[in-house]
Amino acid sequence: MEVQAIEKIEKLVKDGITVNVGGRDYSAATLRPVMYNPKPETLTVHNLRGFCGFIDNDIDGMIAGGKHLIVINSPVSVDLISAVDREDMRRTALVSARTSPELKKFSFGTFYDQESFAIAFRSLFVRKEGDDFDYVLEYASKLAGGTRIESDDDGVTQTVRVKRGVSGALTDTVALKPIVKLSPYRTFREVEQPESEFLLRARMDGNNVPGVALFEADGGAWSIKATENIAGYIQPLVKNIPVIA
Repeated sequence: MEVQAIEKIEKLVKDGITVNVGGRDYSAATLRPVMYNPKPETLTVHNLRGFCGFIDNDIDGMIAGGKHLIVINSPVSVDLISAVDREDMRRTALVSARTSPELKKFSFGTFYDQESFAIAFRSLFVRKEGDDFDYVLEYASKLAGGTRIESDDDGVTQTVRVKRGVSGALTDTVALKPIVKLSPYRTFREVEQPESEFLLRARMDGNNVPGVALFEADGGAWSIKATENIAGYIQPLVKNIPVIA
């Protein structure tokens, strides 16, 4: 028999040997405990109301009297975590809240045609007093069929001349706001959507179709506010469990 084959058989035998020390079985290969400590599968829900409802009802009797933490991983992810199990030194996520993958999201950095932008903007942004929701929607409405865009962009302010009609005789010159304040849906729907800043830009594509886009311009600061809003929603409903945001 070849040497390699013999060495492989010896390894398989060694890996299969266990040693009992103090009433606990250890693998001879790694000297780690051999144990079977079954845990329930993590339940996943897609809203914070269901997450808090699971904790409040405690139908499995695994929450009351135990030590747990609610961890806000991100604006779209929250877990109820158990204390460390002394048997296998691991934590268990009993229930997780994740925003539904079926919820549509606005595609930032993508140029939409006028109609697609208006539809997506109306359905995926929240209008708030004092924000630029109406301003952006009004500007996008000017980019209807037959429109041509001539623009001067210095990297900060974009001056756009919108020409309408066959002759282009009707012309509007607009200096777009370099930064607009808006509140898109980016976290759980139950909480207030954080307002943040966006760069508004317009251009003509290769087929001379006008388009408009929004670029995120707050460096991700909105996510901090979103996690604070989630914590503010959850804590009053589950007062006996600490929330880590």
